Amino acid sequence: MIKTSTQNELIQYVYNELADDACEQLEAAFMHDDELAEGCSELLLIQNLLDGALKSPSERSVQSILSYSKSLSLQS
Repeated sequence: MIKTSTQNELIQYVYNELADDACEQLEAAFMHDDELAEGCSELLLIQNLLDGALKSPSERSVQSILSYSKSLSLQS
């Protein structure tokens, strides 16, 4: 099991927030620790999936908001 501190380092690595020397040490550790390398690979995959996630509301949501807004303006 990967230690919590290592998981935090992996997240920082994936988001390019890890210091250069720590980054080099982690990359060297990937060569010797398959579990660590796999954990990094999974995080990179998850990051990629999250970046590609739908970021806009559905048409139904937009229509509901517009209908609600119209109903408020008719009440005035």
